Amino acid sequence: MQDTQDKFARFALLAVIAVHLAIVLPLAYWLTIWADEASTLYTTQNGLLYAFRHAWVDEKQAPLYFWIMALWRSINDSVFFARLFSIASTTAAIYLVWKFARCFLSGRAAAITAVFFGLHPLTIWAALEVRGYAVGLVIAAVLVHLNEALIAQGENARLRPRILFIATAAFALYTNYYLGFVLAGCFAANIVSGRAKNVVNFLLSMIPAAILFLPQALLVKSQFAINTGGFQDPTSVIEGLRLIWQHLVTMLLPAGVFPTEDFSYLAFARLWIVRVVLAAVVFFAVIGRRNISNRTWRLAALAAATFGGLFAAYLAVGSDLVELRHATVAFVPTLLAAISLGSDLSDAIVSQTYKLSMAAAGGVIFAVFFQASIVGLYPQLTKRGDWDRVADYLAQSSEFRSIYVFPVYDALALKQTYTRSLKGKLHIAPEDGFFRFTRDAPQGSPNSLAVETEFFISAIDPNAKEIWLVTGSICTETLACTPLETYVKANYTIVTEQDFYLEKVRLLRKIENDPNP
Repeated sequence: MQDTQDKFARFALLAVIAVHLAIVLPLAYWLTIWADEASTLYTTQNGLLYAFRHAWVDEKQAPLYFWIMALWRSINDSVFFARLFSIASTTAAIYLVWKFARCFLSGRAAAITAVFFGLHPLTIWAALEVRGYAVGLVIAAVLVHLNEALIAQGENARLRPRILFIATAAFALYTNYYLGFVLAGCFAANIVSGRAKNVVNFLLSMIPAAILFLPQALLVKSQFAINTGGFQDPTSVIEGLRLIWQHLVTMLLPAGVFPTEDFSYLAFARLWIVRVVLAAVVFFAVIGRRNISNRTWRLAALAAATFGGLFAAYLAVGSDLVELRHATVAFVPTLLAAISLGSDLSDAIVSQTYKLSMAAAGGVIFAVFFQASIVGLYPQLTKRGDWDRVADYLAQSSEFRSIYVFPVYDALALKQTYTRSLKGKLHIAPEDGFFRFTRDAPQGSPNSLAVETEFFISAIDPNAKEIWLVTGSICTETLACTPLETYVKANYTIVTEQDFYLEKVRLLRKIENDPNP
């Protein structure tokens, strides 16, 4: 029986990895970049030394991923090859979460874990980002696995896994500061284990990890000051809890990884499914509370502490830096806690016949929601900005005209696209200031980008008879571009206008002042 479960678990792992790669490899080749990926390409395009000097200043986050990516891109600088690093990371993460489930749970639970994680839209999305989110999934999985192994070994814990845990903790902090919340979760898990020795050993392990992180820790304060230097929207406990709840629910049952405010039958159905399932889980947890293992309580404490860190981050820096992509550090702990709890309750309460029925029903539900959410990730088979099509449209012009992109940060995406497709023959402005600006007023308000708008207008050549203006969705969905639109209306007429996915391109002609009014 055990051998059959092992074979089934291994087959599930290989099948999930195969399907995962079948989904992400074609998309990695096909999809255009968006602004955040362009930022990574910009920071890492001039080699390790440049990335070493500028990553923490420009990106304003932990630098190790950018150093690694600079080395990786020295082999091949294509976007597809850059995404291969993330794909390799998500593949490794699938194996690690499966390995964890196989070590601590049943073969059936390991198979469910592999399927849920490997085909989850959030994992698919991370695999297609030239950012550090996929690496964060790997590191979180390693931390959880090693922490549980050390707890299980107790006083007999060997030196090798302890050293590996310390090295991984330091690596985590240099890669993503928010992975520190996972370390806080590991501490909570040691407390819940009920063994004082585990807590002491964990704290002792954090001393060398803190020493290794000390050189970077000296820079965190200045990065924090920069990230919080602009206008900060008011925060509230209620809004913070709502945000964290939304992230949690998306991890458990996505109805679009990045849901919009538009009404969605999928999101409406998800809401009621989650309500019913949570009510059932609470009911069965009360009935079978004695059958809930300490392992499940540890994993639940780990996930809760990680989300607690994200909630604290929301109160400190606002919602802009606690979006779902930042919350991916909690994905692995949340998944493992949910699987462990489900395994405990099903083994104690649900009969074999009902297990099969519930598994079939759950499979159908997750298949529908996963497929719909994956399709919804890239509704036009492009990322936000649609920069390849924008570049092709601009390239059709037979006359030379300068191209101005707003917001300024988005200019990186068009610059990277043009560099690859047209060898940088056209002038794209602004030429600097990509990482300089923060908000000056509430998000979306007319004065929210006042300083950036002033800088942008100053970069426009006043003598140019015609210019291209490329503006992001923030200009069509909010009032943030009101000062820019006022300037355009007063000084230009619109010759042509073309909409792309979350991007607008306009050809503007200068209004000639009448010398003899």
